[in-house]
Amino acid sequence: MCNLYLVDDDQAVLDSLTWMLKGLGFQPLGFLSADSFLSQVDIQSEAIAILDVQMPGMDGSALLAHLTKAQSPIAVIMLSGHGNIAMAVQAIQKGALDFLEKPVDGDKLVVLLEQAKIQTQLNLRRKQAREELSCKLEALTPREYEVMEKVLEGKLNKVIAAELNIAQRTLELHRQKVMQKMQVSNVAELAYLMGKSTD
Repeated sequence: MCNLYLVDDDQAVLDSLTWMLKGLGFQPLGFLSADSFLSQVDIQSEAIAILDVQMPGMDGSALLAHLTKAQSPIAVIMLSGHGNIAMAVQAIQKGALDFLEKPVDGDKLVVLLEQAKIQTQLNLRRKQAREELSCKLEALTPREYEVMEKVLEGKLNKVIAAELNIAQRTLELHRQKVMQKMQVSNVAELAYLMGKSTD
């Protein structure tokens, strides 16, 4: 079960949400501000966060933007006492899973939490894949990177060799190195790996 966090500056809302969620079988952790949440939570681990939009200091939208910028895998559900459509659309564009109005509908929340659980696992897997790819790319020399780009453009070895002004045998060695370092056995796998990173 992944962690579930509640961030709302209203203690009464935190208490009622905590009570509701515990009744649904969850063990949420509540925070009265974005700052206390950020100082106590590892935002790079799998979790779900329900954030109040309007809070003093850093509000829910700013916290959501912070999590997105930090590439946090946390799945976010926004909450507001006086939401409007524009606010909801904005939250979802910024990466929130959904937008709920207070008082929260328990049935709707349960469905959302199930979606959020899948979302955070997916986010974490994507993040790990991006980091692995980044490490592989860092292992390439500038020349190998150049060769890889031209291979991905679908160019033939002799064309690439001519463009880079190197012998075809040298090019083949570079190409071999690229495949080894990227841990793929053919160009199709390489293209898939590079394409997946932009998902």
